[in-house]
Amino acid sequence: MNIRELSPALDELDEALGHYANISPMFAQALMDEIKAAKRLIVEYPLAWKPMSGGLRGFPLRRYPYLVIYHIFENEVLIVAYAHFKRRPGYWKNRTS
Repeated sequence: MNIRELSPALDELDEALGHYANISPMFAQALMDEIKAAKRLIVEYPLAWKPMSGGLRGFPLRRYPYLVIYHIFENEVLIVAYAHFKRRPGYWKNRTS
């Protein structure tokens, strides 16, 4: 199964990595490592995480306050957002139409 990320999701990830890099390059690297692990698990077990409205699912990161929001298609996982737990709830919903 392939994985694809929407451009706004990549922008969110870049912003988060920049934020943590300003604190410590180690924090940014740890976030990237956790994102990579999340993607591997999502591809391997796409139905394992919390169902949300509109056919989306959310994978919560363990050490960072982000939810990887994705949609499952036949041969692809589409990452819609890297959403911070406490910022603008549901802002990404218009990305799924």
